[in-house]
Amino acid sequence: MSNYETMVLVAPTLGPDAVDRLFKSFEEIITAGGGTVSNVEKRGRRTLAYEIQNFKEGIYTLFEYSAPGDLIKELERRRRLNDSVLRFLSVKTDRKARLEQKGSAVRQAKQEKSKRRTSRPAPAGDRDER
Repeated sequence: MSNYETMVLVAPTLGPDAVDRLFKSFEEIITAGGGTVSNVEKRGRRTLAYEIQNFKEGIYTLFEYSAPGDLIKELERRRRLNDSVLRFLSVKTDRKARLEQKGSAVRQAKQEKSKRRTSRPAPAGDRDER
């Protein structure tokens, strides 16, 4: 199983109960498929940068979960079929963590290399001899 993050944008016309039911159904799909939901962060109603289906606002929610890959396909299929979901984006966070580790390792290697360069003694011809 891999770790995923999914940001879901829902139409603002839904009431709070309908939004909760919708997100509960997504959680149930994940757990029924053998995954586990680690965090659901409700970001609330926000103004959109541009109109989507004549809506100027949307309700944002972030899901963090681990699940098998075929379950992601099913979740995305169901989100596409649901008219209340305006947009969604699923990202595999395992790759993100590996890239962050790789980036920090490269940064650390560069810092060590620059330290070695600055700690070298000056060449013999540059010394002040009296």
